Amino acid sequence: MTRPFKLEPARAAFPEPSARPDGAELLARWESLLRKVPRLRPWVVEMLGQRRVLAVARLESEPPLAIERSLWQELARCLREFEALPPFAVTAIATALEAGERDSRGAPPTAAEEALADGIPSPERAVAETEALLADPAFALAFHCVEARLRPRLASALEATPRHRRLPVWACFGLLHASAPPCALLTPDVAVALVLRVRSAEWITLPAGSRRSALRLFGAHPSDLRDPAQLDRLCRSLPPAWGVLPEEAPDFVAVSSHARLALADASRLCNRIAGSVTSGHRGSRWGGFALIEVDKALAAAPQELEELAETARKHGGLAGFRRLLALLP
Repeated sequence: MTRPFKLEPARAAFPEPSARPDGAELLARWESLLRKVPRLRPWVVEMLGQRRVLAVARLESEPPLAIERSLWQELARCLREFEALPPFAVTAIATALEAGERDSRGAPPTAAEEALADGIPSPERAVAETEALLADPAFALAFHCVEARLRPRLASALEATPRHRRLPVWACFGLLHASAPPCALLTPDVAVALVLRVRSAEWITLPAGSRRSALRLFGAHPSDLRDPAQLDRLCRSLPPAWGVLPEEAPDFVAVSSHARLALADASRLCNRIAGSVTSGHRGSRWGGFALIEVDKALAAAPQELEELAETARKHGGLAGFRRLLALLP
């Protein structure tokens, strides 16, 4: 005899199932999702609490079930978005949300967070995750944007600072992903960040102290480099193979600035092309393109679509790129 699955306190936070005809079905689907990705539970509870307060204020003159229906509408939308993503992508989003919540409280990282919820990734697992992610045309697009905008500018920035040529590109990808703001919705920024996540599997294998020091230095302003003792501590915590010395910290900060600008450029390109792909194309409503939120007022230029087509042809062996080619206007 098996014990029934319990979802406390998340179940208690859910609205009344009878407020919506498919309320019981939605609740069961949420239970299934949270069973697979338990890290989402605290965020769901917090989100529902905030939404309930807003709904009560907005619908105070309405019957109580109107508030419950409003909450179910939000839950149904979030559920569709999470269910359309690869499971490990949902885990990555949940990890980022949990880390953001922890940082807002000033709490230290947990041991589970050090392992990204389900273990240190192996090279084989990293390849499998990359292939799984790129089977979705929306993430194949994000991959193209990383390769076409972020990687070349990052390589140029490292080339311009010879003392930092030993800094691996995957480390920069990992730093960019780790410093990205958490978001539960699929946007071009999130799609690009998830590509960075799977392209920087080595990042999570670094000691926690090295990652924290690298993130502090990565987000530093030149004016933050005036304390020699602190700089020395940070640099000594970094992997020796990177060869970052205190006197070279300004160059590291400069590379970081170029990397963030290049990431923003890649995200904007992803937004423009995603808007062009989804605008007026019924067949594009598949996988990530069924839920990605874009500003469709910004369309991709013809040369940007040609550049994407060339990347897609190079990677035609991956399902996501084949689907993406079929969606190009």
